[in-house]
Amino acid sequence: MKVNPKNYQEKFLFSEKRFPAFVSGWGTGKTLFGILRGMLLSEKVPDNLGLIIRKEFTDLHDSTMQDFERYTGLKVNADKDVILSNKSKIMFRHGKELDVLKNINLGWFMMEQAEEFESEEQFEFLRGRLRRSNVPFHSGFIIANTYGHNWIWKLWKNQSGEEYELSEATTFDNSDNLPKSFIEDLKSMEKESPHHYARYVMNSWDDLEEEDNLIPYEYITNSINLNFVPFANGGVVVGVDIARFGDDETVFTAIQKCSETHWKQIYQETYKHRDLMQTTGRAKALKEQYNAEYLVVDDDGLGGGVSDRLTEQEVPVVRFKASEKAIRDGFHNKRIEQFWKLRELLRQGFLELYNDDELHQQLSSLKYKFKSNGLKALESKDDAKKRGVKSPDRADALMMACSVISLVLEPFKIPTKAQDFWDMVKKDQEILKERNEKDKDETEFHVI
Repeated sequence: MKVNPKNYQEKFLFSEKRFPAFVSGWGTGKTLFGILRGMLLSEKVPDNLGLIIRKEFTDLHDSTMQDFERYTGLKVNADKDVILSNKSKIMFRHGKELDVLKNINLGWFMMEQAEEFESEEQFEFLRGRLRRSNVPFHSGFIIANTYGHNWIWKLWKNQSGEEYELSEATTFDNSDNLPKSFIEDLKSMEKESPHHYARYVMNSWDDLEEEDNLIPYEYITNSINLNFVPFANGGVVVGVDIARFGDDETVFTAIQKCSETHWKQIYQETYKHRDLMQTTGRAKALKEQYNAEYLVVDDDGLGGGVSDRLTEQEVPVVRFKASEKAIRDGFHNKRIEQFWKLRELLRQGFLELYNDDELHQQLSSLKYKFKSNGLKALESKDDAKKRGVKSPDRADALMMACSVISLVLEPFKIPTKAQDFWDMVKKDQEILKERNEKDKDETEFHVI
């Protein structure tokens, strides 16, 4: 492999300190140069033993091990090991496997995404295993994103000792090696997601909130009283969110097409303490009243009973499962993926909202974060309740209705300014069709 390291990458790669750290923004080569440092230490010393560790097995298997194979051309065997020609071994393990490594003698170790570990306990444990007798230079090193004033900040940033060395960089320090579209997107991220921007782009060590608002309030205020005129007939989608607990609401909402790209929320109804049969009857009545093309029902938990009863009555229903795998890359599950689509509809002025303060409050209270694997994930409803935010039932119903707009999208006469967004929507539908064609036995009707 031929690389041309920048100064901050070279500093980490060839550091003669025992415990170097590479803490930097997205796209700065942390994983690549962490793997290169490990390979150098293993290739220089025959019969060396190195360990690459990640907190969770899924991240280790799906990200770290695959990156290693892609960068080096070597294959990780069934035991999660790689054996080099000089008999050096590199092991891949996750956090819960540390207990079985008590008697191991390491030459080096690397902690990837070290900020995932809540304390320095695992680092200190591995530090005590750097005792392989045939190795002239032992090293334990980490790669990480900042995470406020955590243990990494304490050891490397705040009181770095003689054996410690810190290499840092922002995403912009490596901008010449990154796609221009990615760099351009970061400019909007600075305004829309300031906490994520500060941490993951500018490498800030400040104690920041972990989440940002998914939908900035200005998107909401700009989407009210737009006076869109719905089509005279058709183009209606109804979304139904089913109440799960005593204080939750069952919500019915309807959106209607107004142009090739524009939609309007034309109806919203909420109630509490109704049984599933009443909810089923109301959903059926609304579909008939508006001659809705699609009826989308929350199919998780109690909602499954409503979907089943509608199906028994031969009412076509789209079952929405929030925890399903997302169609597009970058999202933890279907719920965050479809809320992101709703966010884009509002951002670009393609959706006129129902004039309801509670709906607006729920939309603006949604928060998201990046998981350790880089996927966007919504704050859980339980975590939201802990900070005093109730279940966003009205927002969920609207999101579910918007999730199927690609099915009533007319592909012609798309305005140039809207082209990128609708190209994305159409691509989603193409991916979905390919998936459905591969599985002819699928019994449920899944759409995005």
